[in-house]
Amino acid sequence: MIQTRQPSTYRRSLAASLLAFSLCVSLGAGQPVFAEEKSIADADELLLQGKFEAAEESYRALCKSDESGDAHAGLAVALAKQNWPPKIIEAEKLLRSAKDKYSENINLMAAAGFVSYVHSRQVASPAKRDAYLEASEALCKRAIKANPETVIAHQTLGLVKLAQDDAEGAVEPLKKSAEMNPNNANKTLWAHALLRLDPRDKDAEQLVNEVLADDKKFYPAHLEKARVLLAQGKNEDAFMQLRNIPRAERNAEWSLVEGDIYRRQGDGPAALASWKEAIRQDPHLPDPYQHMGEYYALRGDGEFAIAEMHNALEILPNDMQLRNALAELALRQDKLDVAETEYRTILSSEPDDPRALLGLARVYHRKARREGQYPPAMQELMEKLQNIVSEQSVKAQVIKPGAKTLQESIQLNEAEKALTQKRFREGREIFSQVINTHRDDAYDLLTIGELALNDGDLRSAETAYTYAKEIAEVTNRAEQGISKIQSQRNEAARQTKLGDATWKIPEVAIDHYNQALIHDPQYPAAYYGLFSLFTKTEREDSDKAIDYATAFLEAADDANPLRKEVEANLAKLKKQPKKGKSTK
Repeated sequence: MIQTRQPSTYRRSLAASLLAFSLCVSLGAGQPVFAEEKSIADADELLLQGKFEAAEESYRALCKSDESGDAHAGLAVALAKQNWPPKIIEAEKLLRSAKDKYSENINLMAAAGFVSYVHSRQVASPAKRDAYLEASEALCKRAIKANPETVIAHQTLGLVKLAQDDAEGAVEPLKKSAEMNPNNANKTLWAHALLRLDPRDKDAEQLVNEVLADDKKFYPAHLEKARVLLAQGKNEDAFMQLRNIPRAERNAEWSLVEGDIYRRQGDGPAALASWKEAIRQDPHLPDPYQHMGEYYALRGDGEFAIAEMHNALEILPNDMQLRNALAELALRQDKLDVAETEYRTILSSEPDDPRALLGLARVYHRKARREGQYPPAMQELMEKLQNIVSEQSVKAQVIKPGAKTLQESIQLNEAEKALTQKRFREGREIFSQVINTHRDDAYDLLTIGELALNDGDLRSAETAYTYAKEIAEVTNRAEQGISKIQSQRNEAARQTKLGDATWKIPEVAIDHYNQALIHDPQYPAAYYGLFSLFTKTEREDSDKAIDYATAFLEAADDANPLRKEVEANLAKLKKQPKKGKSTK
């Protein structure tokens, strides 16, 4: 369907807003490629000033005598930057007709990449959108390979990566474009990518402050400043930054941040309304869906949270970052089948994706803890994972933006592996390290708390919930988590007492002790009961007794009065000859 031209108050995405200020078609910082003739330089200046229709007219006149192809490249960009479908289509036709005549012109190649990127924002089909983005990426990379100083190619490549929800991949090209052409738009885009990776990034904060010091009316920078302040817990200041942006410049990202502020202030309905408005403004923006999913998870509505992630993936099926977020959410909600499906989907597209491999390993660890054995594919998975992790970390490569997330996934995998193997102290220590890095983030604390709870590490879960309880936004959810832990401990204690009371019927006692360990897999008294049963009764079994004694020593505090007894008996058991195992 042919779209009508948007009015001047059309709410653009952050990228579109910044494109109105940035994208200088240049080979070097501050040096227009069209400077061969004064008239070309004038057209460039109109483009840089955001006077796109006037720039279009100037480039059209120059195309009649264009010998290099630069005027055609400029015209294509001027047309595309008007963000109106008929103009974008005209730009594409223009580039196709100029392709053969000016086949060696790098600017035409870079302009084609930009036009393809802009067109991707106009299509409803996810498949077509991805095709345009992939074409844009390929063209930009070819232009950069031909001339690394092509600023527009770096800029567009960074925008493509942001559109693909790959902030890590966007950082380097946006950094290069800002270094070659350090205008306010390029600095803000670079800061935006950095803040997507880490809202507390100091370099991003400095870039935003530099831009606002230079131009207090550069509205995209106010939006990034609001993100910075929100991450620092300065909610009211962040809200004021948003209000500094005129209504005509309030886009989907603006509504997204508004929703984040409302959520931090405890106004859930207002937050949901803002996120839904962001989706209306830009259905291709994955963050609102993810933030709604996080909010529903905080509220305890796990099914709604997963449903929102699925809604996002219906629009962005090839967004592997979003799919990974869904898998992590499912793992948190203990929906192991959903998590496994999503991780496998990622690996079918990206077989060496370390986060998906780690996630699948964590699913296997949790299943093994419950079912008593690993799936047949576990060994192959771990070998592949070890090779990939070694390549990225052991070889002392420079840590790239986003590596913290990968490192954390490695830590959680090691924690869950340790818990599965009943190395409880090691697992708790790793969880403690992860918790301490997120002590000020409510959502992360609840996430880690629920992960630890589902992994059977009630102590780590309690630690995470205790920190979260101090954050007003999630106090109730944290208290619910602590209450659940206490209930499970109470049930573990009750089942252990029943086990102690039914020793004369070993099968019944063993069942009660095992029931206790279902409620608290690190309950020392239950392990002590099982250890005693298999050493002091006719069901004597040294192998099982050793296993239960080892688990008791891992689970019990150092001050536990039974430790010395168990340690002494364990030493004797390890020295004595093996006996045949008793039958049940």
